[in-house]
Amino acid sequence: MRLLFLTQDFPPDVGGTQTYAFELARRLAQRCEAFVVIAPRVPGAAEADRALPFEVARVRASYDTLSVKALRPVLARTHASFDAAFHVQWPTALSTLPARRLGRLRRIFVAAHGRELLFNPLPAALGAPYERLRRSVLTRVDRLFPVSRYTGGLLERAGVAPERMTVLPNGADPDRFSPGDAPAMRKRLGVAGRRVALSVCRLVPRKGLDTVLRALPRVAEAVPEVLYLIGGDGPDRPRLEALAREVGVAERVRFLGKIPDADLPDHFRASDVFVMPSRLDPPQVEGFGLVFLEANACGKPVIGACTGGIPDAIAEGETGLLVAPDDAGALADAMIRVLADPDLARRLGEQGRARVLGGFTWDHLADRLHEAMARDLTASSNAAP
Repeated sequence: MRLLFLTQDFPPDVGGTQTYAFELARRLAQRCEAFVVIAPRVPGAAEADRALPFEVARVRASYDTLSVKALRPVLARTHASFDAAFHVQWPTALSTLPARRLGRLRRIFVAAHGRELLFNPLPAALGAPYERLRRSVLTRVDRLFPVSRYTGGLLERAGVAPERMTVLPNGADPDRFSPGDAPAMRKRLGVAGRRVALSVCRLVPRKGLDTVLRALPRVAEAVPEVLYLIGGDGPDRPRLEALAREVGVAERVRFLGKIPDADLPDHFRASDVFVMPSRLDPPQVEGFGLVFLEANACGKPVIGACTGGIPDAIAEGETGLLVAPDDAGALADAMIRVLADPDLARRLGEQGRARVLGGFTWDHLADRLHEAMARDLTASSNAAP
């Protein structure tokens, strides 16, 4: 397979979609005869790209699209014909649909995450043309790869037939995210003798951390040694800090600020449970919840809300617990169950790691994605006159 890989989000930028794009790209590059990533030019890109074992062609482009005009010189420079294009998000497919029409590409594949299927950059009164454009692109590409059943449902609402979808979940790197004691991190955090609940995310209302804070007084009654660590920054931090004081748990809550990417595994290892009860706040939705897999890969139990794609990320009663969103009582019960029962916590964590190793690594995802695209290409060749 000769594959173009187009993404709006790629290192050195950081985030869930950037992780998805990078982890897939470095594995697909090994599986393809020709492979080029096309991504926007961002500060620090040249240095980051030099360390990669595959070509990254950087173009001047807006966040929302990589235009045909920007793409043309990149294709000329690579001196290769390509079988297919894989788009991490749908807007960049606008740049390759003309190439397929002209016979320069045989297939166009698109991943789907969640927010990009709901977000509309235009004012409400002018949003209809953007919705029509999105629907047109989604229904014209050859195959879509939603990261969860929830995201697949959003595609169906946009007019995509189920037979044109293959649900492929996110993955985790089990070598980087692995079990351990992390004594140095526990000492640095000062959590000796405490039962630690951890959240790591951008601090915005949809992540539901206010529900954790409202649950914490009940949790503290049953588990007096509980400590809640919040990693990440964002506009919701002042409100969360005020709420912690309001409900009387400020002394049990620590705001850690942004956690360096290299330190994230040790933060999981230093905790007893990972919790993130995200709520639906369209277009802000949890399309899957990669962080739950990463915590599981470190052998930690997880607690999330039954929203978006989280039920695909957490196997209820096997790798963690699911609760209704915005239900502080149900969340308190779930946290008490895990924090007060080390055997249950250990079992959920061990089963979570086993689940990752059994089918939720980036290698699994890359293999399944490559096989699905190759199968589609073969079918298209057989169907050609």
